[in-house]
Amino acid sequence: MTLRNVSLSMMLALGLAGTAGTAMAADGPSLKADPQSPGNEVTVSVTADEKGFVVIHDSNEEGKPVAPASIGHAAIDGQDEVTVEVDRELESGDKVFAMLHEDTGEEGKYEFGEGSTDVDPPMMADGEPVVIPVDVE
Repeated sequence: MTLRNVSLSMMLALGLAGTAGTAMAADGPSLKADPQSPGNEVTVSVTADEKGFVVIHDSNEEGKPVAPASIGHAAIDGQDEVTVEVDRELESGDKVFAMLHEDTGEEGKYEFGEGSTDVDPPMMADGEPVVIPVDVE
């Protein structure tokens, strides 16, 4: 089964099985985030061997990620602390999801979204997408 045949919802659910605030593999891409302050930015620590994007997904009423829609993204190139500006004001008690995506389309342009899920797909580690929940306190 290819990545394109797996629903994004299933991939996101699989990625959430790890420790809250950390998604990592032994030798692969990873994300870490501390609880965030209210505002319109999310800061995460990224380790990746390739260019790509940190993408912030909102959560629904059940606390699950809303995808493929996103509320912000930022380009990455290796290991960095990355701050992503988001489209709405995050309030105390909110939860969002940070996810790593590859850059497979036009270089430097984030193209994953509704009707375009075969470009800039999620980065995988140990067969699962690299995604973490991020709480706003």
